[in-house]
Amino acid sequence: MEPNWKPLEAKLGALRCAGFMFMGRSNGINHYKHGLSRRYLFLDDVGRAYESVRRNQFREIPFDEAVARVEGPLKELGETLETAYDDAYISRKETALRAAGIDVLRLRIVPEDTVV
Repeated sequence: MEPNWKPLEAKLGALRCAGFMFMGRSNGINHYKHGLSRRYLFLDDVGRAYESVRRNQFREIPFDEAVARVEGPLKELGETLETAYDDAYISRKETALRAAGIDVLRLRIVPEDTVV
């Protein structure tokens, strides 16, 4: 499935999409997950926002409310929607966790041409 960034970029602007991942689409709703807050933003193709009420069932909500659900945890972390979820951020986070005495285990899975 090709990622559909148009609704997200149209509503937030490209710079504020830095931390999002496109997770897929169901029932006409695009699923965007923020890498730092771990919260989802659900948008249809014209940018209307939704919340998940059951598996693959959605209810329309105000866009500002949907964005606030993603931004709330970011503010607690001292981050914004402009903060990229990239290797540099992950490295800073792991360094901070280790400095706090928290062990960090990172697994890297490399796909192979294997049929199961």
